Amino acid sequence: MKLLVVAILLAATVAHADPAYVSKKDQYLKAKQAPHGKPGKLPVVGKPPAKLINLYNTWTDEWLAVDALKPKLPAEVVNQFLRCHFTNEPTTMEPKLIPTVVEAAKHFNVGIVDIVSGFRHPKYNLMLRKKGHQVARDSQHTHGNAIDFWLPGISIPALHEWAKSKHMGGVGLYLGSGFVHMDTGPVRYWNGE
Repeated sequence: MKLLVVAILLAATVAHADPAYVSKKDQYLKAKQAPHGKPGKLPVVGKPPAKLINLYNTWTDEWLAVDALKPKLPAEVVNQFLRCHFTNEPTTMEPKLIPTVVEAAKHFNVGIVDIVSGFRHPKYNLMLRKKGHQVARDSQHTHGNAIDFWLPGISIPALHEWAKSKHMGGVGLYLGSGFVHMDTGPVRYWNGE
């Protein structure tokens, strides 16, 4: 029995003396450190997650995450998110509005868009006019064609210049209130409070 143990130990010693011999542990560690594709990088599995732009409705405290590459959302979702905060009623919103504010966020490299106003019910619009607020009699908001917004960390004049460069429709600068108005009506520009 002692002879058998000595023979096994001798064989193991001879095997380890062979420079070509690599232990299982060393093989495992070498395989774990082997480069996959590019040196020093792990293999990529699947696709990277989509970049999201988060829209925040300042009146309803609701959030809506939008894929920056595919900003088209179901109409029901957009209509509900941009509903009149005063009456809580939605309308059919212009489909260009959400992609436009997402484009602004991408342009300025920000992840959040603060929405000040979307749809404004005609009765609420009339009430605001009677109280002396700067709202048009036949506002594009009452037709679901307008959005007021701002981007955290971006100056309102810079956002206003970007909005004018789109030539999408009306662009209003509300420096005192801290937002920009965009709509899909005729191209025109104005300053408000």
